[in-house]
Amino acid sequence: MFAYTVKRLLLFIPLLFGVATVTFFLVYVLPGDPVLSMVGERYDEETIDQLRREMHLDQPVYVQYGYFIAGLVRLDFGTSYVTGETVSESVLKRFPYTFRLALFAMLISVVIGVSVGVLAAWKWRTPFDYVTMGTTIVGISMPVFWLGVLLIYVFAMKLRVLPASGYGGGDLRHMILPAVTLAQASTAYVARITRSSMMDVIREHYIQTARAKGVSEHRMLFAHALRNALLPVITVVGADFGSYLSGAVLTESIFAWPGLGRFTLDAILKRDIPTIQGAVFFMALVFMAINLVVDLMYAWIDPRIKLVGRK
Repeated sequence: MFAYTVKRLLLFIPLLFGVATVTFFLVYVLPGDPVLSMVGERYDEETIDQLRREMHLDQPVYVQYGYFIAGLVRLDFGTSYVTGETVSESVLKRFPYTFRLALFAMLISVVIGVSVGVLAAWKWRTPFDYVTMGTTIVGISMPVFWLGVLLIYVFAMKLRVLPASGYGGGDLRHMILPAVTLAQASTAYVARITRSSMMDVIREHYIQTARAKGVSEHRMLFAHALRNALLPVITVVGADFGSYLSGAVLTESIFAWPGLGRFTLDAILKRDIPTIQGAVFFMALVFMAINLVVDLMYAWIDPRIKLVGRK
């Protein structure tokens, strides 16, 4: 386990370098001039030239790339062209908002998705199975922006039971609508994956043996079958949670949530290059860290993976 963990950590270096390189050149080819977006409509050429020199934008692209990589090595993402704050402080200031929203959304998707998937496998080829699996198709296909607007219209404007947007000082009521919107597709995926995996496990011989020994259906489902069916579910949940933390741009924009996704979108619209590069690099780092944790959880969930690793 230790050797595997070290190997995965060492793989972070080339992967992060690749992400940083792609991010730099994609941002570099974006249309627009960041200096002009800073100074507005009224400016003089002397000011423009001075700003370009300060930002190293007058240098060749490979020199700018060198400054960018050197900053990453020092964990220095630079200073925002728009706000004047350091990018690191701005990202870390907004990340807790996204983390809290992502955690709540993940809780919703896991609890509802796994429960529905297990029950659908248990009630295979019954009306419950058909209705829930049909509903999950709708959940997967439903656009996030449409669901978010619909929830605001129903629960905020018509029923007036939940706030339409904003953080609300951390009030749980402000988090319900964005969390449900963020979790809807993931919940549907988790339910379908859980059902499919449970159907495979239920047909195994040891499950039939447990039934023959008189083990209750409840104990058989949750104590024996579910644990061995969790590996694909963990993969889906880990990837979705990573995408949540990487910034749910649409959800945070619809509900005016002050998280990392909305922050990154604003930076893209304003062509704030250091902020875009720093935010994207941070998102990639978080996503890769979560995938590492998911991989390490496999061995804890299924001991057979340890045996394969030793071999």
